[in-house]
Amino acid sequence: MTAPICPRCGGAIPNDATPGAYPGALSRTDNETEICSECGTREALEQFFGDGFMPQSEWLVKS
Repeated sequence: MTAPICPRCGGAIPNDATPGAYPGALSRTDNETEICSECGTREALEQFFGDGFMPQSEWLVKS
């Protein structure tokens, strides 16, 4: 079974060390798209610092 791929960075969900072991994070851009744990942390920091989120149109893997 193949681990899901993070559409934001192209890495494995939840992370490259344990692909497919458990769910990743929900993207804050739409509260629906599953992303890897690292990108989830990155989005939380973007929100905290008020930098705004990377738009999905700029994500590595286009949906």
